[in-house]
Amino acid sequence: MEKWRPKNGTYNVQGQDLIKRCNESTDLDIEMVERTIRGNEWNCKITKLSDTAPGAIRLDMTCDDYNLAEFLDPKDPNADERKFKEVMLLKKIDDNAIVVRRTRNGKFTDPNWRASYCPEEAQRIYTEAKATEKAEAEQKALEERLRLNPWRPQDGVYATSGTNFEDRCVNASDATIEITERSISSGTDRCNVTFIRDEPSAIRLFATCGREPDAQGSTGRTGEGGSIPSSTSSETIILKKIDDNTVLLQKSKNGNFIDSGKQLSYCGQDAQRMHAQQKAGKVSRRNPLPIADCATGGSGACEARPREQLRPSNTGDSI
Repeated sequence: MEKWRPKNGTYNVQGQDLIKRCNESTDLDIEMVERTIRGNEWNCKITKLSDTAPGAIRLDMTCDDYNLAEFLDPKDPNADERKFKEVMLLKKIDDNAIVVRRTRNGKFTDPNWRASYCPEEAQRIYTEAKATEKAEAEQKALEERLRLNPWRPQDGVYATSGTNFEDRCVNASDATIEITERSISSGTDRCNVTFIRDEPSAIRLFATCGREPDAQGSTGRTGEGGSIPSSTSSETIILKKIDDNTVLLQKSKNGNFIDSGKQLSYCGQDAQRMHAQQKAGKVSRRNPLPIADCATGGSGACEARPREQLRPSNTGDSI
């Protein structure tokens, strides 16, 4: 014989205004599949279910009950975290009504009461509200995970994978990503990141971008901090994780995304070391021979190269 279980859904006290009360609020929400029962400002997790008679069950529960906790100890600063071991008895009256009795602080102090299953419209509203609540809880949990362990790409130089990957990494990388310094360079664009939004295995960067001063069609000035783009625009950059060494970079142009982005791979140690030396002012991007080597490599070594190759590049990390 099949064992009786109450219907999942929302219930209210029996009465002539049942429909109105069901649409406004509920006295009892039962979710046997999820093993939860909720009432007015209390919430219980079912830990054990026992059949006590045909059409009757006992539920052992662990409950949150803020009002009860505050009543027992008004000075408790953690009343909302207190747990109670409670018992609920449910008995079937008919397909749409049950008798309910519940302990408070482990004791049966209140009489039993009759709960009626709310009409279809109230069940629809309850189901939709429950789905919204679940989605909000999942989003909140996701945001908390991202806050505690946000994904970040490795800082350094990147290039599109393929033939001569390492050569392109050393001579003309496709992008330089430096999240710790809030800077990204891609092609002739150099961007200063103003805000970072974490997303699952991705980050969305809001940045102020401009073309490098030595890029074709661009003019700028050089100050103490280096080259300054002649004009800027507010752009959005999305970096998505492909694997530990590969990202998808998508950047807006004049505020609009016009393509699906490009996949970039993290360059090898030689390219990363060269980039670090260039940042420190020890290497020229145009000729990756260390300046110290030029100074000590004989007169022919330096004289054979144009004067600008003897100075560290001041155009930043743009390529």
